[in-house]
Amino acid sequence: MRRRLLFGLGSFAFAGLLTGTVSGWAQSTPTAIEIPRNATALEGIPQVRIETTREGALRRELDATEAVGSRLSITIKDGRFFWAGRDGRPLTVTTTQDYTYLSSTEPGTYVRFTELGNRLLYVEHLDMPFGSVTFWGEARVVFGK
Repeated sequence: MRRRLLFGLGSFAFAGLLTGTVSGWAQSTPTAIEIPRNATALEGIPQVRIETTREGALRRELDATEAVGSRLSITIKDGRFFWAGRDGRPLTVTTTQDYTYLSSTEPGTYVRFTELGNRLLYVEHLDMPFGSVTFWGEARVVFGK
C-alpha cells in the first residue's frame, strides 16, 4: 500500500537530523512514498556513510560539516527527476510495496526512499570501480523552490 507523502512541508532543521541515530529506523514497517506532483525537489542530509571494498566495510557517523558536504539534492522539473548532486543525471522512478527508487542509467547508482512512521528516510548508493559508498539519511520534500 502506497501512502501519499504529507509531511516535510515545514522548515528543515539540519542540526536536529545530525543528532539522531540510524539504529531506530528498523523499528517500523517501511512504506513506499508517492512524491507529490507539485514538489520541486527532494533534499536530504546523511547521518552515516558506509564504504565497502573487497577488504571489508567501514561505517562511520558523519559530523555536521561532512554531512552538509554530502547532502542529497534531487530536482524535479516537469515531472522528471534529476540528481543535482551527481552532475544532473536523469533519474527513473520505480515503486515497490516498501520503497520508492530513483535510479540512474548507470547500474548500481540509486536513491531509495521509504516512510517509517512520520519520517522520510533515504539510502543513496554509488557503486565504484572496486567497492561502493552508501549514505543513510533523512530527507524532505521541497515545494516552490
